[in-house]
Amino acid sequence: MLNRLGPPGSRQRAARYQVLFAIGVGVLALVASAGSFILYFQFKANIAAYQSIPRCASPGDAVSSACRYSGPAQILGTSRTDQLRASVQFSALRGQTFTARFPKNGEPGSSVLAAGTITEGELLSGKVTRLAGKPTSDNPESTSPDSILPLGWAFLVGALVVFGLSVGLARVNWRIKD
Repeated sequence: MLNRLGPPGSRQRAARYQVLFAIGVGVLALVASAGSFILYFQFKANIAAYQSIPRCASPGDAVSSACRYSGPAQILGTSRTDQLRASVQFSALRGQTFTARFPKNGEPGSSVLAAGTITEGELLSGKVTRLAGKPTSDNPESTSPDSILPLGWAFLVGALVVFGLSVGLARVNWRIKD
């Protein structure tokens, strides 16, 4: 009698490959979960390190040292390619121009960045980290690590579900005798 699923040995082999595939998916989900948690803690560490950086003794130190200078900055102009960019000049650092880049979800209003406007800015190691009260792309605070944490938990739960199903599937398929 012919069986449309093939001989018993090939069915068992196919079932075992399904188990191995499910375990592989579970491992990938576990790796993605671990990666998400690592990114979360790395972002949190970067934010803590940024917040602990001391203020500069003089404005010029903020160009080359790991200290923060806050002061008035004049907007020289703006442009947009993939993200909003503003050219600024700090009043305490005449003759030096800096570029601030903003993440798409954290751009200040266009009236605040009009050419000639003077607004509050922050400089750290030659990079503008805050302008017009908004963190720039060079500021670790512009990245929200809290959005990564649920993703890590979702991957972890998914991995546990897949592993649980794989164990049940493996028990059934490794008991089959040819």
